[in-house]
Amino acid sequence: MSNSSSGRTGTAEITTKEEAAVLAYDTLTAAGQESVATSMPHRTRATWIVPATSDEGMWRVHIDPRTGRTRVVAAES
Repeated sequence: MSNSSSGRTGTAEITTKEEAAVLAYDTLTAAGQESVATSMPHRTRATWIVPATSDEGMWRVHIDPRTGRTRVVAAES
């Protein structure tokens, strides 16, 4: 599941760290990942970045804060 975009086309703004963490968790579990754990999200000017782990590896979920659109990237170890 490297470098994949979710099919989510939501229009909800993501304004808090909590919302970003929940969306990252939901995105990874919807993609079939198990035992997902998210770390502290951080926001850049144009995206939320949420580090996460699962049984299959380490991930970074990038979230557009204006639309909620997500992109999952395999994290370098």
